[in-house]
Amino acid sequence: MSTRRPPRQQLSFDDLGTPLAEATLVVVDLETTGTNPTEDAITEIGAVKVRGGEVLGEFRTFVDPQRPIPAYIASLTGITDATVAGAPHIGTVLPMFLDFVGDAALVAHNARFDIGFLTAHASRHHVPWPGPPVLDTLALARTVYRRDEVRDHRLSTLAAHVGAAVQPDHRALSDARATVDVLHAIIARLGAQGATTLEDLASAHRRATPVQLRKKHLAAAVPPVPGVYEFLDAHGQVLYVGTSRNLRSRVRTYFTAAETRRRVLDMLPRAESIRTIECTTPTEAAVRELRIIGATKPPSNRRGLTPEKALWLRLGSGREGLRAARLARDEADGSAQIGPLASRHDLEPLKGLLTDAVLGRAASFEGSSRDAGLSDQGHRARIRRAMLEDPGEVLDHAAIRMRTHVNAGRYEDAERIRQLTLTYLRAARRASRLRALAAVPLLIAARPVTEGVIGGRGWELLAVRHGRFSGTTLVPLRADPLAAARSLALTGLGEAELAAPLCQGHHQEAEILLAWLEQEAVRTVLVEGTWGVPARARFDPEHLTERFARTAGASGA
Repeated sequence: MSTRRPPRQQLSFDDLGTPLAEATLVVVDLETTGTNPTEDAITEIGAVKVRGGEVLGEFRTFVDPQRPIPAYIASLTGITDATVAGAPHIGTVLPMFLDFVGDAALVAHNARFDIGFLTAHASRHHVPWPGPPVLDTLALARTVYRRDEVRDHRLSTLAAHVGAAVQPDHRALSDARATVDVLHAIIARLGAQGATTLEDLASAHRRATPVQLRKKHLAAAVPPVPGVYEFLDAHGQVLYVGTSRNLRSRVRTYFTAAETRRRVLDMLPRAESIRTIECTTPTEAAVRELRIIGATKPPSNRRGLTPEKALWLRLGSGREGLRAARLARDEADGSAQIGPLASRHDLEPLKGLLTDAVLGRAASFEGSSRDAGLSDQGHRARIRRAMLEDPGEVLDHAAIRMRTHVNAGRYEDAERIRQLTLTYLRAARRASRLRALAAVPLLIAARPVTEGVIGGRGWELLAVRHGRFSGTTLVPLRADPLAAARSLALTGLGEAELAAPLCQGHHQEAEILLAWLEQEAVRTVLVEGTWGVPARARFDPEHLTERFARTAGASGA
């Protein structure tokens, strides 16, 4: 049994597909008490992890179904009540199995059956299901092996046809091992037909639509370079925007059976041309994509259409209380804001949490009295501090309320307070990071790269002005990065004119840049002003657990 590998980092570009030689696959088979995943139980799980034709590990365990095994099932599989006596419960086995799977794709023969049981039991026992890609060797075999070649597509028939080393015998691990050999034979057959990626394999049993086939010529002139692509209609209006490390490979997938997104399939009949913009780095492409989406509002895109409508929680100046805000303003007047909020439904609960923490539970009723309490400058200063500098007072208040609910057996109320406090911390931390980046007139940083530069090693330089992308370049390892940085410092001067508090209206762009800047290998090259992230550690959600533990201990709980 192997340990789970670290999760893949989110890419700035659309995934091009995983080469089959590099794809990690877990071939799984189950034995059960019946065929209904909502009524029957799993008695055995067997799985084999493979990559590039090599077996990396195996997983096998019996499972206590917590019910008698029917006689005909016991006769078929050899698994009896005595066999599973003392075996772990499925609620214990599933996390172990998912740890073995890690970030691999799942493969099964008649995957609807096996994956249906696994997902049903994961839901029943509150085990998060990661939603891995799934390949079905039964569906693939029906595509690859016609009836004039095999009499049927049962696993035993296919295993014998491909000369599998192990013959299936209705036991989980044996059947999984046989499925591995069938899978490799299918891959060899489809590879000769041009299937080279995991995504090719997943869609091999499907067919492209007539519209996809008719529009396929649009991808012919797309170059194999990194950048941004735009689908345009007959009038040159942008319908859809995306990014890729290889524009040609990515755009071609839109005209294959691998593309199943409804909004894309509905867009293709209107598409008449494809425009591309070559970019130096993934970060540049991600930023350009956002800017184009924000400017053109393509009907088939969902993300980034209206960044200017992001919702913030704002403490106004003077006697103005906590309010929703679409625009973040200058904080020099004593105002403060946190966000952007993930949902407008968080607004009122957050207002209540902050005011109750400062004014006490007597202020928990709705109405003008709560805001009137904020006319006191001392109260306003404490809320402003909680929003911008230190969450301590809010955390202590939330911990006490949680402990009160727990002691009274009101666990759902306690969980609601915990989730609300996490929402507050995330909004405050998000604003803190944006505020820090927006305050820097110019920041140029570098990180080591192994792609796209002469010699295969070098530096990727990124220039940021007031939270906006200003420029980027790639420098070979032996070249002078300082000279490249000075050149970048002369570009993007117009970005300074667009400076706004908290990167207002382009916070999504700023967060792409922050994710790049916060990587461990990044080094600052040039900076005007001060670059730092004040209060980042204080607003980290891990701080919540530590503060709650201290408060609970102090209360004698």
